[in-house]
Amino acid sequence: MLRRNFLRGTAAAVIGGTAVRTAPAWAESPPETMFVLVHGSWHAGWCWGLVSPTLHAAGFPTVAVDLPGHGLAAVLPQSYLQRPVDPAAFASEPSGLAGIGIDAYADAVVKAARDARAMGAKRVFVVAHSMGGVPATFAAARAPDLFAGLIYVAALVPTPGKPAGAYLALEDQHANSLVGRAILADPAVVGALRIDPRSTDAAYLAGTKEAVAADVDDALWSAVLNMLTPDAPVSIYGETATFDPAFGGLRRTYIRAAGDRTVVPSTCDAIVADLNAAWPDNPTSLVDIDASHEAIFAQPDSLAELLMAAV
Repeated sequence: MLRRNFLRGTAAAVIGGTAVRTAPAWAESPPETMFVLVHGSWHAGWCWGLVSPTLHAAGFPTVAVDLPGHGLAAVLPQSYLQRPVDPAAFASEPSGLAGIGIDAYADAVVKAARDARAMGAKRVFVVAHSMGGVPATFAAARAPDLFAGLIYVAALVPTPGKPAGAYLALEDQHANSLVGRAILADPAVVGALRIDPRSTDAAYLAGTKEAVAADVDDALWSAVLNMLTPDAPVSIYGETATFDPAFGGLRRTYIRAAGDRTVVPSTCDAIVADLNAAWPDNPTSLVDIDASHEAIFAQPDSLAELLMAAV
């Protein structure tokens, strides 16, 4: 009884305290700018946990998206749950993500932007890391009125006439990206990009870290691995976006990770060049961060500063 009353009282104090401090402040003065945070492959909204506190402290609320099939909605292959893993089964079991297309991913971003607007935000900037650049761009291309701008962080991006996958085929990207070493199944067979973050193969784990997170603290990366899920969408990279004319007027910033061995810097340059060719009167700003692909973990404070500078 004592424990139950203590927990009830503590919960009431926390919930009540939050309501008293937050709700009236927003009701009287809604946030000028909010960020919608869109994660990349194998991640979920939790991955912004080291970046968002700096944004919040500076007065920028955030909405972190869990894309379909990720986070608490993750669809896990049964072969992934078996240990030791059966390599043949893991490489052949169809992914539950295979049937989820770009519309569902873009809709999730649009919903988050509408939620931010409903909370009173006057300006909404979508921040997209890695794969998240694809649904973020589709969302803004379809509903540009919801957004003030886009901020890409080491992201793959569809541009007019080109799906995001076209940039994966660039010569330098193909030659110097290391992320392929993490993929353990043929995407054409399983319908997803499949990794094994629970692997006990030290060489595999070391190669994966080199590819995406070479500069991330080992203890932190170990914690991240325990939160990643094995499958990420692949079909969305072949989709070509149709851009509402108003998309061209949105503010756009691309944050290039100087030490990226997943989306290599020259690929980022090619994406920005194509965006600027499409909208020369409103060029995309290109800035650098001294980090690996996982800048969200390697340099979260510096990344937050760049996000705030971009608005």
